[in-house]
Amino acid sequence: MNHVDLHIHSACSDSSLTVAQILSLAGESHMQMISITDHDTFAAYQHIPYDTLPCTLIKGIEISAYDHVAKRQVHILGYGFGEATPHVDALCEAALRQRNSISLWQVQQLIDHGYQLTMEEVKRTAQQATAIYKQHIMDVMMRHGYSDAIYSDVYRKLFKNNGICVCPAAFVSVEAAIRAIHKDQGIAVLAHPYSSRVTASIPEYVQIGLDGIETWHSSHGQKQVDDLHAIAKRYKLIETGGSDTHGRYGEEPALGQVNPFMKDEDVSVCSRM
Repeated sequence: MNHVDLHIHSACSDSSLTVAQILSLAGESHMQMISITDHDTFAAYQHIPYDTLPCTLIKGIEISAYDHVAKRQVHILGYGFGEATPHVDALCEAALRQRNSISLWQVQQLIDHGYQLTMEEVKRTAQQATAIYKQHIMDVMMRHGYSDAIYSDVYRKLFKNNGICVCPAAFVSVEAAIRAIHKDQGIAVLAHPYSSRVTASIPEYVQIGLDGIETWHSSHGQKQVDDLHAIAKRYKLIETGGSDTHGRYGEEPALGQVNPFMKDEDVSVCSRM
């Protein structure tokens, strides 16, 4: 098990794990350093008992962005913020409003098509989050017996490929995300480059200010880790690693299980935040 996990999601966005559970797991796993990187929100950091932390905690976030050239959604991780983050907050406020609006529309779509769920129970399921997510909707669908997992054939039928819940969303540009992170004195890191399929765009992102890449994401294999490590050395980028855990709301490894190819010396690389 690795002792650094810089990509963790909490119930403040689309994870089943509360902040208290994350910190408890970090203590049980003897973590050295963690970061809660919720989608477009710092809300988790309002629930942190800073006097009793089990390990070093780096304030983080994962901003939903879009590469208009590659035509791909891109996630930019931000790290190392102080208490005030006005530029990132302003950027993310619109994203959260849009996400919530789309989710409410999706719930209504399901109701209109005969699924026996209510808006109220979805809202209750998402009550700790800053917006309703597909995971909350699918959690309710599971309780009603429509699905046996969050990411099931039912999910793919409804939320993918022209399903009744498909709704286009607008995202900020990669440059805007990086710029906002820097204005709030943060460090901008490209999340899971291979699963986002934007590895070829890294040189362009470096030109607009990218500081690092997530080399040891839990989805990366040995060749991908080696390729990203070489890219990081070429462009003098910070390297990070993370499980990207969402608790039972995701299929990623548990907190702390970053990537089997992270070695002891790589932990110190991640710790240079």
